[in-house]
Amino acid sequence: MNRLGLLIATAAVVATATAAAQTVGSCARGGGNQPQPVWVLFDLGSSQIRAVEKPKIAEAAKTAKDRQVSSICLVGHTDKLGDKAMNAKLARARAQAVANEMIHLGYPAKNLVIAADPEAFGNMSLGSSDASEKDRRVTIVFAR
Repeated sequence: MNRLGLLIATAAVVATATAAAQTVGSCARGGGNQPQPVWVLFDLGSSQIRAVEKPKIAEAAKTAKDRQVSSICLVGHTDKLGDKAMNAKLARARAQAVANEMIHLGYPAKNLVIAADPEAFGNMSLGSSDASEKDRRVTIVFAR
């Protein structure tokens, strides 16, 4: 198979795996002695995973495998800047980016749930805190 064919085949496999990871909805919260949630931070307006954040995702995938966590919920968040509809798309894109990375690391796509919680604190204005970095994240929640 030539390089282009291999690239297309790889993209099809990733798209299929990604589609399986797109279970969207509410997340069952962890209970008992589940690992603590993990935050993966993003740059303003971006769904690209920062290189410095990738070890957090790798550690979360390893922890989930080692502790035999039945599912992981990836909750995408945004700050309050910008258009609400775009922020909803961005929150989901961030969660999907983390899902893709976890799938790439070998975590089963069928065990991932994606949820979006854009615009932290809804309509409440926090002034200069509207652009808080901690609001531009994906929270990895270990479910039951």
